[in-house]
Amino acid sequence: MASDTYYQSDLAWIHHTGYWQHVERVGPGIVRLLRDGGMSSGARVLDVGCGSGLLARKLVDAGFAVRGIDASPAMIELARDHARGADFDVARLPTRLSAGTVGALPESDAVVSTGHVLNYLDTRADIAAALGELARSVRPAGVLAIDLMTDRYREKRGAEAVHAKVEDDWVIVTRFSQPEPCRFDRTITVFRRVGDNWRRSDEIHRNMTFDVDEALGILRDNGIDAQRRAAFGDESLPEGLVVLAGVRR
Repeated sequence: MASDTYYQSDLAWIHHTGYWQHVERVGPGIVRLLRDGGMSSGARVLDVGCGSGLLARKLVDAGFAVRGIDASPAMIELARDHARGADFDVARLPTRLSAGTVGALPESDAVVSTGHVLNYLDTRADIAAALGELARSVRPAGVLAIDLMTDRYREKRGAEAVHAKVEDDWVIVTRFSQPEPCRFDRTITVFRRVGDNWRRSDEIHRNMTFDVDEALGILRDNGIDAQRRAAFGDESLPEGLVVLAGVRR
């Protein structure tokens, strides 16, 4: 999960305010996937890398009992205000804790995650460990559905590309780089209006790509009959982002 140096207060707020469209696209598919997997109202859903609670709110509205975790305290603060029917905690993956111990992932009827959260972990070994923990936290007959950034995503985006967006009270500029194999980095500069002044902050987000077949193998070794999907539902994801979904045996 994102390092606690990622998504500090200004970037977290801008992400919540200006980049909610992704959850609008994937939310209906996630809810339908859970329903198709036998999850009824009241089912306990763990939202991993919950961010500002955009998906959690949709899950609560669908009748699920939601707990969200994220490594960013600023995101969790926003989530507690935005999705009041859910419970939220600051947590980082992998926890490296045994199930049932304090701080370990809770047993859940379903585990969901969007925004290629695991790719924010420091190493591929951390991603592998986190995949195992997520799988083991799903109860028997429960559902897991997460997305993952593969190396194809990195290959499709040139290092010279720049993303910029300007609004009345905030600006974001993102530059991309590929400093080594399996790495896709974003250098993010944001400006936020504060009264009559503007405040600048900078973050570097480092992503590690991960192989789909290796991820599926880890999930299956930990009891999840997982398959690769093009998306959670009918939405289209950027090339190189894939969904891994399945049911615990």
